[in-house]
Amino acid sequence: MTRIPALVTRRPLLCLLLALLLAATFISQLPRVQSMDNVDDIILENGPDAAFYEEIKETFGEDEFFVIAFSSPELFTPPLLNLIVALTKQLEAIPEIREVQSLANVDYIHGEREYFEVRPFLEHIPERAEDLETLRQQALGNPLYTGNLISADGNTTAIAVFPRQHDPLDGGFRKRLLSQTQTVLDNHRNTIDQFHLAGWTVTNYVLSQYMKADVAVFIPVTYLFITLTIWVVFRNVRLTLLALANISVCTGATMGLFPVLGVTLNTVTTIVPPLVMALALADTVHIFAHMDRTTLEQSPNPATALESVLQRVITPCFLTSLTTAVGFLSLAISEIPPIKDFAYVAAAGMFFKFFFSFFLLPPLILRCKAERVFTHQGQKHSIASFIRRLADFVQAHPRGITAFAAILITGAIGAASMIKVETNLIENFKSSSVIRKDLDFVASRLSGVATLDISLQAGTRDAFREPSNLAVIERVQSFALTLSGVDKTMSLVDFLKDMNMSFHDEDSAFYVVPETRELVSQYLLLYDSDDIDEFITRDYDHARILIRISEHSSAEQARIIHALHAFIDRIGCQGVEIRVTGRAVQDVNTIHALVWGQVHSLVIAAVVITLIMFLALRSVRTGALSLIPNVFPIVINFGIMGALGIPLNTATALISVVALGIAVDDTIHFLTEYNRRRIENLSIPNALRRATLDKGLAISATSVILVIGFGVLLFSNFVPTISFGALCAVIMVTAWIGDLIVLPAAVLTFAPRSMQH
Repeated sequence: MTRIPALVTRRPLLCLLLALLLAATFISQLPRVQSMDNVDDIILENGPDAAFYEEIKETFGEDEFFVIAFSSPELFTPPLLNLIVALTKQLEAIPEIREVQSLANVDYIHGEREYFEVRPFLEHIPERAEDLETLRQQALGNPLYTGNLISADGNTTAIAVFPRQHDPLDGGFRKRLLSQTQTVLDNHRNTIDQFHLAGWTVTNYVLSQYMKADVAVFIPVTYLFITLTIWVVFRNVRLTLLALANISVCTGATMGLFPVLGVTLNTVTTIVPPLVMALALADTVHIFAHMDRTTLEQSPNPATALESVLQRVITPCFLTSLTTAVGFLSLAISEIPPIKDFAYVAAAGMFFKFFFSFFLLPPLILRCKAERVFTHQGQKHSIASFIRRLADFVQAHPRGITAFAAILITGAIGAASMIKVETNLIENFKSSSVIRKDLDFVASRLSGVATLDISLQAGTRDAFREPSNLAVIERVQSFALTLSGVDKTMSLVDFLKDMNMSFHDEDSAFYVVPETRELVSQYLLLYDSDDIDEFITRDYDHARILIRISEHSSAEQARIIHALHAFIDRIGCQGVEIRVTGRAVQDVNTIHALVWGQVHSLVIAAVVITLIMFLALRSVRTGALSLIPNVFPIVINFGIMGALGIPLNTATALISVVALGIAVDDTIHFLTEYNRRRIENLSIPNALRRATLDKGLAISATSVILVIGFGVLLFSNFVPTISFGALCAVIMVTAWIGDLIVLPAAVLTFAPRSMQH
């Protein structure tokens, strides 16, 4: 490791060419970087629930759908009914759509005593007001329609759109589908001003578009703020340009690795570019911070001066790259593909940032006039003055600072106990966003668009022609409707009850499950429609209950799922295997696996990083000291989350592991310098003071840069990304406090008196 400074300063051209060759290899791959127009991969890769869910979709068809809703007090008038018909036909013509359900094509069961018929609900559109009112009453009186295709007040209707099953690798499927859908809707804006689209198809696509918008904002804004920060700290145009060149190459090489590893830009990996930019700049700042005019004057030539600077920082920079990479790689145990992708590319970014900082940057520095890049200490006077006053304050009040930090940590631990583990889909979007307003519109007037499925499998053919088994379906549906958040349920039973009522002259008293197997079979024979295919197999041995819920919180969805499990266990139906499945189950399982995966990753990262610190610092005592400033920001972070009610979700669960890997960086630089001063036989207070003065500028600058790097995420359209950025920025501030205030104060408080002189 110590030979690298000599190599790059004595063979700068060779090292420069080597660095440029490596950079070109990966940067040339940038045009192949792909971003997905979906977030399908944010789900558990394996598991019995996931496998069973896939089986259910193969049996009953893909359950993905979205609704197009609109309102009008004149809904049951010829112009708007004709609009529903026209929209339905035009949507059915879109190649990506498998099925469309609306009042225009849904079947209607109408009968008299001992007879019923199945016909399209809008078989024809009447002109007379009284006939239109009859049509309206028929719609509102049909339980299969209300809450599904029409609101209870008759003023809002929905068109349910079911996409075709498509290749998961076809990232542009939903984009094409929704683009064509919008074209159809735009042609009817003169009739209806506003259409509301809600459902997984829409949510999935919007999330991916937010991701693309974030990337378009993050990189230029990060460049802007980093440029300003470097200029403010060093007041040197050449150093600013050199820093930008280094982080550009590092970020470009990391992004070029995406297609090589088969990684796409997704809602998790979008944070890689600003993160790598900020961390790459951190090493650059530590190098620049030691490039002062005094070092240049004490050396025979610029190459020798630069070599001495690199010798001083290369070991801690290598250790920071290693520990940060370990922190990122610990995420690779996750069962969520995007988390794994993030782990690999972010860890690779740490290799690139170390390599280019020591093989690209030094040769570029040597191509500049030494007196233009080796700065005067006076240029950093104001910051240096602040660092000196801070060091004096810590040395004057170590016990008070330590006691205050202990109280703060105790309070944070208490507040952390209040953290909730949940992801809330609707709260991922800002309240002003169109998608959130549309979700609220549909849920408040019709039904929620989140779904659960209940599978009922019998071992014998025609089992669900038996009224006793149909009664089980009805009991489960009835119980589900008692649960808060459940808006609607549908199954074969709803169709049979409607047939039975129609068979008895539309008498509502007969809206019940048919009494005999023969009557059920007779109804099914008369029912000439494929509407029930998504609820029962052809052999009548496997039934499905569809549950629509308006709860988007994973914690509340878990409550519903647990209640259903408890009820199913209670009724204990022999001969029928009942199982809760569906998209909501996958979402709940995903957040559970994600959170606990991060706990395991945090433990792994903490253990490995601690071992690295002990080995690198070659001192059990100093290694133990390193835990103080690294644990401090993480505990404070959890305390802030608990106090502010910020949940542990798909975004915030990543924070601890990422923060641990990054927070340890400045600790390494500080303790390495502290050890060096102790080896020179300085007392503990003097060694701490010298470490603070020598490393304070670089630590402060890198902390500001990291705050900026994470602060850029506040420009996101996606609330979890905003939370991630804000909390990580706070962690960088608390890590700075831990390194320059809490750590020195703790050392002074607990060091033996004999070692303080």
